[in-house]
Amino acid sequence: MAAGCPAPPDETGRLDGLLRFDPHTDARYEAEHGRERAVALCQIVLFGVAIYNVDNLTNLWLTPDLFALSVVCHLLVITPVSLVLAWLIRRVGPARREGLALLGMIGAAAVPILLFWLTTAPLGSYTFHTSVLAIVFGNMLLALRFRHALAFTGLAFVGAMLALATKSGLDPNLRLGLSVQFVTGGTFALYANYRMERQRCREYLRTLAARTASEAAESERERYQSLSHTDALTGLPNRRALDERVQDWLGDERAVALMMIDIDHFKPFNDTLGHPEGDACLRRVAALFATFVPETGMWPEILAARFGGEEFTVVLRDAGAPEAARCAAALVRAVEALAIPHPGRPDGTGVVTVSIGVALKDVGAARSRPALFTAADQALYRAKSRGRNGYALAEGGDPVGTRPSTTAVAKVA
Repeated sequence: MAAGCPAPPDETGRLDGLLRFDPHTDARYEAEHGRERAVALCQIVLFGVAIYNVDNLTNLWLTPDLFALSVVCHLLVITPVSLVLAWLIRRVGPARREGLALLGMIGAAAVPILLFWLTTAPLGSYTFHTSVLAIVFGNMLLALRFRHALAFTGLAFVGAMLALATKSGLDPNLRLGLSVQFVTGGTFALYANYRMERQRCREYLRTLAARTASEAAESERERYQSLSHTDALTGLPNRRALDERVQDWLGDERAVALMMIDIDHFKPFNDTLGHPEGDACLRRVAALFATFVPETGMWPEILAARFGGEEFTVVLRDAGAPEAARCAAALVRAVEALAIPHPGRPDGTGVVTVSIGVALKDVGAARSRPALFTAADQALYRAKSRGRNGYALAEGGDPVGTRPSTTAVAKVA
């Protein structure tokens, strides 16, 4: 193999010398093609039984001394057994299914070898060819798995050679000629089976490799897209994801409420406790926002995102001023209820709180994303100027919410 050339699929370790997949690949192949294989085996077995019985008619002229035995073997043994095997093949696992196919072929090849060995008819030697036809049928048409084809051909060879060696009255030249014909016919059929099986396995491995590469690329693309829309510290959607969602929601007639949320006195928090504690605080607050559910359950579409620094955003769809005010009040209370110690606060509150500014887009109204964010930011400034730990509505809404009485359900993971 030339340097730098990729190894063919069967040299990657997933296909051994007997053309067997590794267990994981074999299970995947079976899941994808097992039913198709079982159906094909049933159809071919039924076809083979029909041809097998038609060929039996030749024994009327070639082995008239054993014709009754031939009929019994074909019609009363091989045929019913084959029909039972065809029924079982679709109802057992893959290993047993292939084992049943092998078992059926061993029986099909054994009968003509036995009749050849027993007959004393002058033309009886011509029945020997039926055993070769059985090998061709099993290895090429039934397409036994290569390891089974190898075992089947080997057993048939042993049986045929024993019959040739021990049959009395057989001309030595005919014995030699029939031996050569059996070996060449069996080798031909076995090699053909190997080629077909190798092609089947290689084609599947090539298809699987291409599919796996495609799935990996798609997974990587989704991972990159997820990362590009996710804040690394908090796990919330980031500013990019927020902008895309808000822009999408502003494009229809439904109402939208946007809340700009700022952690009160966060710089003194970092200065007093350090940045690692500051990051931990941001994660706890973010976890609350990520799992926040208003008590009324009115908003199946609610988005919490990290805006940047200590600022967060919660966006509600189909929420007017009263609903937005209740939700903002619940968020204020929920953060305060976390009771995260804040020893550096200049106002002496002692725990982490938030201030919220709320801006609205009414049903049917047109409002741009920059205008909505600007209004929410201005409302946030008003909430801070009124003492923090509260909320304010933009554009004439109720500006004060430092001690809201309306509550909501807040769940923290």
